Amino acid sequence: MRVAYVITMISSGLSAFTYREIDVLTRDGVEIYLYPLKWVEGAYMPRPEWHFRRPSVLRTLLLQGPAFLLAPARYLSLLWLAIRTGTFVEFLLANDVAMDMRRAGVGHIHCHFGDRKLFTGYFCSRILGLPLSVTVHAYEILMNPNPKMFKLATDACKTVVVQTEFNKREIMRVHGVPESKIRIIRAHGDMSDERMRDSVKLLIVAEFREKKGHEILFKALAKLGRQDLTLWVVGGGKLDIRKMADETGIADQTVFFGELGKDLLNVLYDACDIFVLPSRTAANGDREGLPAVLMEAMSHHKPVISTRHTGIPELVPDVLVDENDVDGLAEAISRLADDPALRGEMGERNYAIIKESFSDTAVLELAGVFAPEDEGVLCG
Repeated sequence: MRVAYVITMISSGLSAFTYREIDVLTRDGVEIYLYPLKWVEGAYMPRPEWHFRRPSVLRTLLLQGPAFLLAPARYLSLLWLAIRTGTFVEFLLANDVAMDMRRAGVGHIHCHFGDRKLFTGYFCSRILGLPLSVTVHAYEILMNPNPKMFKLATDACKTVVVQTEFNKREIMRVHGVPESKIRIIRAHGDMSDERMRDSVKLLIVAEFREKKGHEILFKALAKLGRQDLTLWVVGGGKLDIRKMADETGIADQTVFFGELGKDLLNVLYDACDIFVLPSRTAANGDREGLPAVLMEAMSHHKPVISTRHTGIPELVPDVLVDENDVDGLAEAISRLADDPALRGEMGERNYAIIKESFSDTAVLELAGVFAPEDEGVLCG
């Protein structure tokens, strides 16, 4: 069977899990034709015996004329759709890629990631009349850059592959994908399916600033070398956190969500196992006050790992490590990751702290500040 794979490349070339996935399939006799939309040299490159086609901007532009002449009505119809859905570039790429798919005689189109790879694959499917499938991850479900096109493309898919029950629930809830077309297939990696199912989810919610300690967290995960840990990163800012994750070697176990609204953020607070914020004093002296995200995580009954930094010890009784202590942070993460009962106990203890000291009743104490000195204030 010949299958077209629409993918992309990152700083490592192919992502490690995509490389392993393709390797397993090709060794099992599946003929895979790779169509990367971006070409980056890195550690995981297509093997010489694999079928792959490097992208070319010039070729893509030159092939628009032949694509139009082949089927003018279809070309114009899909062009209009691309303009309306903000996928003009993906439409151009699809006309290029589809011609090679036709020559190769592929019988199915699969896209890895539900963003522009899926959108390009969707147009290829419409051009060639071939079945379409996609593997999607949490980012595309919760923070898709083009939800309108994502909905259109997943509606056209024969199968939508997700890797967790969480992703299945969310893609059904957020995008209305019917359960009948969803399959849970664990990403291939250096671990068993059981370990993947039992992956411990770490969450950090913070601006991409030095004082938030992303670098320390990444180094701690790299030091542990545990593939049963998944890190969810929420936030934005000037620091290139993605590059930092690549250079630290943890990109394959990290999911970047960008900046999220309250509702989606609450989903992650509920779904994570451990909240981590290794705050520290920046080189320019910038420091934290009392990060509100710690209180938010604690209000969701979550265990928290943070640092002995400014006022944080006044809120977080445990687990605390010293600033910039990679070894200590790694040890703390490992201890909580291995002890679900301890996580539960800490989560309930944290919730009690928030309920007692940081509730609406506590906020009403502020009314005493506003009252004249000779008046009392009753807080119900």
